[in-house]
Amino acid sequence: MYYQIRITRQARATKSDKTKRSIYLRVFPSWQAGKDFIISTKITLDSSKWCDTKKQAKGTSIESQRVNMQLNKLEETCHKLFDEYIKSIETPKLNDYKAFVEYKIFNKGNGSVKQTLKVNELFDRYVRLHDSKLGSKRKSRYQFVGGKVNQFNTLKYGKSDVELEVLSAEWWKEFGQFLLKGFKYKQSTFNGYLKVLHAVVKDAYNSDYLKSYPFKGLKLDRIKSDVRYLSEDEYFKILRFNTEDERLMRAKDCFIFACNTGLSYTDMATAKRQNITRESDGNYTLTKNRAKTDVESIIPLNDFAIYIIQKYRNHPLLSGTDLLIPTINLNDYNHLLKLIAVHCGIDKNISSHIARHTFATNYITDGGTQESLKMMLGHSKITTTEKYGQIIADKVKKEARAVFQNQSRKGALIPDKYMFNDLFDDK
Repeated sequence: MYYQIRITRQARATKSDKTKRSIYLRVFPSWQAGKDFIISTKITLDSSKWCDTKKQAKGTSIESQRVNMQLNKLEETCHKLFDEYIKSIETPKLNDYKAFVEYKIFNKGNGSVKQTLKVNELFDRYVRLHDSKLGSKRKSRYQFVGGKVNQFNTLKYGKSDVELEVLSAEWWKEFGQFLLKGFKYKQSTFNGYLKVLHAVVKDAYNSDYLKSYPFKGLKLDRIKSDVRYLSEDEYFKILRFNTEDERLMRAKDCFIFACNTGLSYTDMATAKRQNITRESDGNYTLTKNRAKTDVESIIPLNDFAIYIIQKYRNHPLLSGTDLLIPTINLNDYNHLLKLIAVHCGIDKNISSHIARHTFATNYITDGGTQESLKMMLGHSKITTTEKYGQIIADKVKKEARAVFQNQSRKGALIPDKYMFNDLFDDK
């Protein structure tokens, strides 16, 4: 079979400025109909300077000539690299060719090409191919699950380097029991680990390492997530908390900053001054890609957040850095938050992530939309954000029932549990 590729150009609006266009090369393989991948050219220009019909920069200016020359050169390089790649393997794999190109052009990944793949190689391969999209925590999560898979296969087969053909619905169920019974994970943790497994195996299937997807039709048990957050009264108790202990005050300020920005601990600890821009109306916005998902968060800063940034502007721990907040080691931070809760008379197990939930819940309660909250939290899916809307609905129902019960006790309402039977009688 004769293998070749076809390349087109594609312009997309940038996330930060809709008047700008980022240019990508879209690569179509002859051996996989209906599949393609894109490569960033690292070229950005004004939308008015791009001709979508000719797929090139408009005009004859020096800038346009430079852009068109770069694009032509990149296309030529991609074709040459394909010729080089095809000589080194028997059957081309789309994702492996993409990794090879990105390594050669942008020094991304290691560019290795595997002829065969075994189960113990799945997770390292996935992390290598998707390195730019995975934060450090997610990489560790994939590697952790990979370790559990290797441990399970060693117990079952006496070795971890087993063929992909062992993967099946039966294998999936046995591995699930291995996790639940052997390590007693909570259902939410268990579901998260199996989602990682599905992503890795699906990626191998999409790259033609598997003839069929072995976990097709298998579903995880749905669980109702319990989102913990502070009530308005509890939040203001912490806001008013004061002490001579510098670390306790710093922990309190970090928590209040997160309650007003929705930043996770990791994103707060890595936020920099360069992430802040001043808008034309004089307000400030923090724009930052989340460490967990690499999705951009766009957060307008309120007075509380700005005050805390200003308060720690000259803190010794920030000297020589561009960081915004002098955070505390996560374990110590969570311990200090629990001490603050005791001081404030709050009977809740407070941790760093409660601040993010508090921000989201208050935002929806005060009339914000789920769409804008999704942008601020940096969620990749709106379904992740929708849980906060459900919290408000549940809160309304709970409060209403409490009011109705009080009214009943006072005699304002005399309910008859049979009075609505006719409404719900199907006969």
